[in-house]
Amino acid sequence: MPWRDDKVELRRLLVSAVGEGRRDISGLCREFGISRTCGYKWLRRYAAEGASGLLDRSRRPHRVCGGTSEAVEALIVEDRGRHPAWGARKLRRRLEGKVLEVPSERTVNRILSRHGLVSGARRGESDLVTRFERSHPNDLWQIDHKGAYHGRWGVRAVPLSVLDDCSRYLIGLRSLGDKGLASTWGALWDLLGEFGLPDSVLTDNDQVFRGEAGPSRVEANFLRLGIAVLHGRPYHPQTQGKVERFHGTLVREVMIPRGFKSFGDLQELFGRFREEYNYSRPHEALGLSTPGSRYVPSVRCRPGVLPEMEYGGGAVLRKVNAWGRISLRKRQLAVGRGLCGERVEVRETVSGVDIYYGRYHILHFGLEEMFGGWKS
Repeated sequence: MPWRDDKVELRRLLVSAVGEGRRDISGLCREFGISRTCGYKWLRRYAAEGASGLLDRSRRPHRVCGGTSEAVEALIVEDRGRHPAWGARKLRRRLEGKVLEVPSERTVNRILSRHGLVSGARRGESDLVTRFERSHPNDLWQIDHKGAYHGRWGVRAVPLSVLDDCSRYLIGLRSLGDKGLASTWGALWDLLGEFGLPDSVLTDNDQVFRGEAGPSRVEANFLRLGIAVLHGRPYHPQTQGKVERFHGTLVREVMIPRGFKSFGDLQELFGRFREEYNYSRPHEALGLSTPGSRYVPSVRCRPGVLPEMEYGGGAVLRKVNAWGRISLRKRQLAVGRGLCGERVEVRETVSGVDIYYGRYHILHFGLEEMFGGWKS
């Protein structure tokens, strides 16, 4: 009769049988299917504690050698309070250099759970998403507007984010009044002056970044500076995954917890967050290093003014009118309002006409477009 169903009741029967003197202890232990050592253990506990001694005891140790001190636990809870969106891995990294013995990530998770600070698990990213990363700082900057954010008393602002693809360094986080050309290019021009010129930029397909027929004014300005312009696939924000993910961080750590009264108030908030994001906040994609430890400014300095596009001798040039069109063979070809007042080069080929802006090929018109009517 081994200990199976109600172990406590069987222990009572064993003690009762011994007390009545019906069987010797060895025989009773064989009958109950236990060792004599086990039988004597329960008899000793019953003698010392009575009926309560037959209950199962907690297996939790009275003391954990090398356990996390109350001071370290308080640091973890305090840091989580300042950064409610941070997980155990980031919080643990922040302890390095502050305490002698850094607890494991699992221990930090247990501490957060004990204090009710563990949020629901995030949904995993799809393995079908193609990830890319440039190998050097300033190879590529990702640029995007965040949706308009409404503060107190009807104040509205549009954040503009510029993120280095390689280091995840936050080049700029600006509070703009709108997504228009003047405010967007003004902010980008200042950042280019501070950090130098990247080799290329990646933007979405918003009209300020991508023209309908040809380059937008922002695209044209980048090209005049020798910066290649790339665009994400329409309706596929994962193409700009790094800046999109950053916007999620921005919402969790800045937008939701805090409000703002004015553009200046929000910009001050952005400045403090940018400093922390670049130099204090560990980044998991960087092996928990900070973006500031990986980034260096570009060696290509921004000129004082936008340079003019240069063309070789003998190039056939056309000036873009106020409607973003050029005249060729009595046809009006739309090359983009972003090029109004600029000159473009026309190169005729057997398959149609190629349009160049400086050294950049921007458009191709086939024979049907050339001779079958006006292209809008």
